[in-house]
Amino acid sequence: MSEKYSVLIMRDDTNVRRYRVSSSSLRMLLVVLFCVVLVALCGIFTSFSLWETNTALMKERHGVQKELRDLKVYVERLENIEQILQSNDPEELQALFSSMSVAASAELPPPIDLSSILKIVDANLVEVSNLKLQKATGGNLRLSLKLDNKNAKGNIRGSIALAFITKEGKVIVIDANEKDMDFSINRFKRIVTTFEVPEAMLLNEAYALQVSINKDKTTLLQRIYPMKELM
Repeated sequence: MSEKYSVLIMRDDTNVRRYRVSSSSLRMLLVVLFCVVLVALCGIFTSFSLWETNTALMKERHGVQKELRDLKVYVERLENIEQILQSNDPEELQALFSSMSVAASAELPPPIDLSSILKIVDANLVEVSNLKLQKATGGNLRLSLKLDNKNAKGNIRGSIALAFITKEGKVIVIDANEKDMDFSINRFKRIVTTFEVPEAMLLNEAYALQVSINKDKTTLLQRIYPMKELM
């Protein structure tokens, strides 16, 4: 004989009602409620997935439409050029070739002034020696050098500026610790600092390291050290 449970419903204005429910029916009710909740969750998940898919398709559609518009404009330009070439009109041909030469020259990158990038400056006041560049932890670089004061008459104060020269001729400034780069020397001082590779480049893109010794916005010494000799 299966177990049964009594369910009493009591209200203030009516008599007490009593219902007998078997344990199997109660379990069935719980299973049905669980299934309803599960179906609702699946429906919510499916709706969200479909919404994301629809959003991605809409973005892709807008991108394709933009490409089609650009291609349409490009085709119209080609048709206009073809008409000008077929017309053999000297004035129109001259205007076409002039516009093409101007557009081509505008796309050329500006020339690189290697003389200013690779310029060596030496005021014969300081000297750099024992320069070493090594890989440190966390992908950083460790620079060490000895800075000598060639001026026997007094103290020299200033700062050191570092930069990478890429193989394309670009100068990428290195953000080194200012406290490490400032100096005050009577005879000599050993400089040690650790810095990150600039985000604008990769280390294997560097051709050389540029070291500049400055005092009051005046460059006392500027040297170029090829990377293949440092690392």
